[in-house]
Amino acid sequence: MKVNKVLLVGLGSIGKRHLNNLQRLLPQATLVVLRSRKGGSPADNFKIVTSIEAAIDFHPDMAVICSPSSLHIELAGRLAAEGVHLFIEKPLSNRVQGVQKFIDMIDCNNLKVMVGYNLRFSPSLLAFKSLLDKEEFGRVLTVSAEVGQYLPTWRPDVDYRATVSAQSDLGGGVLLELSHELDYLIWLFGKVVTTSARLMKVSALELDVEDLVLAHIDFQKNGHQLPVSVHLDFLQRQPYRRCKAVCEQATLVWNAVSGEVEVRQQGGSCTHFQDNTDRNFTYEQELQTFINCIETGTPVPIDAHEGLRVLELVDAIKKSSESGRVVHL
Repeated sequence: MKVNKVLLVGLGSIGKRHLNNLQRLLPQATLVVLRSRKGGSPADNFKIVTSIEAAIDFHPDMAVICSPSSLHIELAGRLAAEGVHLFIEKPLSNRVQGVQKFIDMIDCNNLKVMVGYNLRFSPSLLAFKSLLDKEEFGRVLTVSAEVGQYLPTWRPDVDYRATVSAQSDLGGGVLLELSHELDYLIWLFGKVVTTSARLMKVSALELDVEDLVLAHIDFQKNGHQLPVSVHLDFLQRQPYRRCKAVCEQATLVWNAVSGEVEVRQQGGSCTHFQDNTDRNFTYEQELQTFINCIETGTPVPIDAHEGLRVLELVDAIKKSSESGRVVHL
């Protein structure tokens, strides 16, 4: 089928990015935006509606859902019942409950549903994964992943206290907002066995959610247990995102901010890969991939089942923090 009618749900910062990309990728398509208030101007190349009923009456071929994660499954369920293919911004939801029922429905209706973990389309992360998969430097022995960014300057045109990130009832908190790390670690290393973690609020930021997560996750990879440490925060004044894999013969480091993959050996280090694409590249690629999957009938990457696996790990991390115990998955 050809994608001719597109619904965009939500027009926050990520919604605006997807809007611009959709207008470039599908210049001939009719675009409708569902948001809580009218707004817009006659110069906009899209129509705004303020109810899910009006959005359904538009009969979209696909929808891009950018609402707060606490609303994802409710909105997605309404649209899926009408046969709409869905691109859902990460995370798939803010809770595990109700997700499997939603997955059963989309599987039964043979719908394309993709979760927006855009880092999977990063050329540097793909180069890092390729190195790991080849085991050119031997087996991976241990991994550490860290990401941090100061929430008040993350979206400089918005008061951070009013954002989804800062509000528990909208699905905020660093664990869900930076769940990219959990997604790509599962993608790289496979089955999660256990986790122990702490969720904390350590700053003076005006939030009702955690701003720091420290987690230990054990993966089962190729018959070996792989220990992985994870650090997520809203605190670092300079954006930081790296993953370090200590292998038998070298240490491999992915730097997402610089787009570099580095190989460190006893005699020194070298740059294995340098990404020269702009920041928007991964967002454009994930939408283009989803559109292609709809139009060609091919399976999507990062489907709802993978989105649920991330949520199951999120749930286990929360349970570990609350109980002070190791949680088995």
